[in-house]
Amino acid sequence: MSFLPWSHYPTASLIWIALAVFLLGMTKGGFPIGPVALPILVLVWPGQTDAAKSAVSFMLPLLCVMDVFAVAVYRRHIQWRLILPPAPGALLGVAAASVLFLSNNASAIGVSDRALKFLIGLIGLGFVCYRAVRRTLVERLAATPPPGLLSAGLLGFSAGVTSTLAHAAGPIAQMYLLPRRLPKMQFAATTAAFFFCLNLVKLAPFAMFGRLQKENLLLGASLLPLAPAGVAVGYLLVRSMKSRHYIAFIYIILFLASGLLIVKSLAGAG
Repeated sequence: MSFLPWSHYPTASLIWIALAVFLLGMTKGGFPIGPVALPILVLVWPGQTDAAKSAVSFMLPLLCVMDVFAVAVYRRHIQWRLILPPAPGALLGVAAASVLFLSNNASAIGVSDRALKFLIGLIGLGFVCYRAVRRTLVERLAATPPPGLLSAGLLGFSAGVTSTLAHAAGPIAQMYLLPRRLPKMQFAATTAAFFFCLNLVKLAPFAMFGRLQKENLLLGASLLPLAPAGVAVGYLLVRSMKSRHYIAFIYIILFLASGLLIVKSLAGAG
């Protein structure tokens, strides 16, 4: 049945891709394991010629749909005024990263898929390190004054670049919002709203440079029902999970997957 959106994908790859979508849903439900999804996708993506770029592009429409649900759930708690200061920098970051990453123009500056695999692996390792020191970092950030317009703009630019390259701007958003000392619900809501806006902006250059391919869109649409299931599981884990072992396991997987990506990129392997 070749008309099915998943008919051209190996079964093993489909299982891993579905798991990555489920993990993204869990993250939107409040359980922060989304950074595991992209390294897994890159490692198992069918046709390794442009695996990193294809995986990043595949994720964007799914993230946009999930963001809609997140904003709907948190709409009463969103502090929209806090999204405005980093917005100009974020727009510039998206534009800069789009030129570097999305353009296929041979005369333009470009980032090879091999380099992008290395970058995604490096971001994954950085996220593991960030989580290891997060408690200390949160305490220090909470004790610092809120960032001014210049700092907010620089953080916005960094978020725009890393989000466009690898959907990995979560820690940067936290660095901006933590000093605001927001209540838990407002913090989660404003973070969700920030990425809702950022991901919508990213759709334009991704579409302009032909990164939103029909085959990937159909595959994403067919796997989309996994997203609310992931959101529900993430929400339940946040509320009920007390053991640290599962969280440690997740970050071990991220560490290994990111390390493997770095090794493969340095070795020049697909």
